[in-house]
Amino acid sequence: MPVETAADRAIFVDADEFGAAVKWTSVAAVANFSAIFDAEYQLLTLPDLDAGVEASGPQIQCRTSDLPADAAHQDSVQVTDPETSALSNFVVVEIKPDGTGMTVVRLQEA
Repeated sequence: MPVETAADRAIFVDADEFGAAVKWTSVAAVANFSAIFDAEYQLLTLPDLDAGVEASGPQIQCRTSDLPADAAHQDSVQVTDPETSALSNFVVVEIKPDGTGMTVVRLQEA
């Protein structure tokens, strides 16, 4: 059970402080919220090979409560870079709730 509240978690993703503005478009809804946007380390592997490819890829970390109820793979996500105000478009590849009220969403450029 998380110790912090949803309001506490909002501080960590605030677009005026640490986060970026996100527009998430799913089949039934559009959600606007703030999230941490970065490029996390990823190890990409194939099931039949012992080796993998190391890379970094775009992802957001957001409050689970901010995601649309029907959030799914292949949804459209638009992120506004907090430093340059540039818009980047992505599709959702993986949604990983961490059990503490936060979710990491791995993205792929659209």
